Amino acid sequence: MLVNNSISQGCWRENRSGNIEYRFRYTDEYGKRREKSITGVSVDHCLERTEEFLAKLENKKNGINLDATIPEILYEKVKNDFKKNYTGEQGYQRNLRTIETIEKNLVGQMPISEVKIHHIETYLQSLTRYSNTTISKFYSMLKLAFTIAVDKGIVQNNIMNNRAVKCPISDKIDRKIRGLTEEEQAKFIKAVNAYKQQKNRNTYRLQLLIELFSGMRMGEINALRPESINFKKGFIHVDRTISNGAACPFIKEGTKTKAGERDVPISAPLKPLLEEAISQMKDNPDGLIFYDYIKKGVITTSQVCSMYKKICKDAGIPYYGQHALRHTFATRCIEAGVPPLVLKSWLGHTNIHVTLDTYADVFDRMNLGAISKFEDYLEELSNEDD
Repeated sequence: MLVNNSISQGCWRENRSGNIEYRFRYTDEYGKRREKSITGVSVDHCLERTEEFLAKLENKKNGINLDATIPEILYEKVKNDFKKNYTGEQGYQRNLRTIETIEKNLVGQMPISEVKIHHIETYLQSLTRYSNTTISKFYSMLKLAFTIAVDKGIVQNNIMNNRAVKCPISDKIDRKIRGLTEEEQAKFIKAVNAYKQQKNRNTYRLQLLIELFSGMRMGEINALRPESINFKKGFIHVDRTISNGAACPFIKEGTKTKAGERDVPISAPLKPLLEEAISQMKDNPDGLIFYDYIKKGVITTSQVCSMYKKICKDAGIPYYGQHALRHTFATRCIEAGVPPLVLKSWLGHTNIHVTLDTYADVFDRMNLGAISKFEDYLEELSNEDD
């Protein structure tokens, strides 16, 4: 009779179909006592199938599930990262949505040990309808799943490292968010100040103008409290934002990145906007300057973006998403000669390379005027020779 430290001695019987059935009790990977029946054409067949079951059970106890799918592996990873605070609520929810999409495809429904290169290739070919940013997330998730599977001994080789498996390119043209030109900015300011919001609807005029003159992210603006603004010393302390949770948006203590916690200077055009916002503030449970008194909750970026789109239409300017106002602030700063390192700090970028890469076209455009300095220098040399 088969004996195992996870199994108690079982019993045998022949069922009506003539097959042999072996019923036994065992301890699962969670320490719970359970019963299971194994059926085979003979005693040896039952013993062989029982050994296979026990081998898989032992793997599960060691954190190895040979039947695990790509989504199952990824769910465990992203949940652990979230519990350890490696990712925030917003990033966690984005990861879950990405995994849910993979789960709907055949490649996400079969054990990862059975996934072959042609399965991956077929799936990657189906992703070209998404943007390049979204495609890269799917591709990275697949690579992560196979890396974990190799580490756990579920698969021998990481097929995502095969040269034939390349990240696909989107059918869509990448939409580049740019800042408004000086003329477009003037039209926007005129339109937003003239905009008449419908009755019993929120107006987001001040948030949009504050973003334009501070470069703050909209989630950071909607999370502002009066104590965050120091008019005497002339800065706004940014240390929280509005994030999208699984059930509803919430105030996140902390910013998008570690560098996001910063002090943003209060410029001359920004000061009266902040004063107006504080003067219009009403009591609310979260003590926020901007609060949705109609829905009785925090204001999300998507709410503000909806109004911004309407204003762009009224102003006759191109719509690149509400984030374009942050880019407009950065563009005006570069045009005014604000050093990149200072701008990096104001925008809350992780490092200077993010600032330089994001606004490379603006920096390049400003460099065109450098030729006049070269010409002036040559003229000075010529005069000295004379």
